[in-house]
Amino acid sequence: MEQHIHAHKILNQLKVQPMTEEQLRQFIAAEFGTQVLFRTCKLSGMDTDTVLEFFQAKQKVIIKDGVWHLNLAEICQH
Repeated sequence: MEQHIHAHKILNQLKVQPMTEEQLRQFIAAEFGTQVLFRTCKLSGMDTDTVLEFFQAKQKVIIKDGVWHLNLAEICQH
């Protein structure tokens, strides 16, 4: 059975601990598994690659020197 996890769970982790993309992918696999799908307020069914692309496209993250940081200015508050 597929899991649909809210993407904020990833962003919340980045708030606590910025990390490289490789570390982030390892965190996602360890925390949620490799078959997980993510959802947001408007989208659903995103795999890991798609959700990470979404974060970049929507400027939810700032990548500085290869480390992903949460962009608090672009996070919805709910």
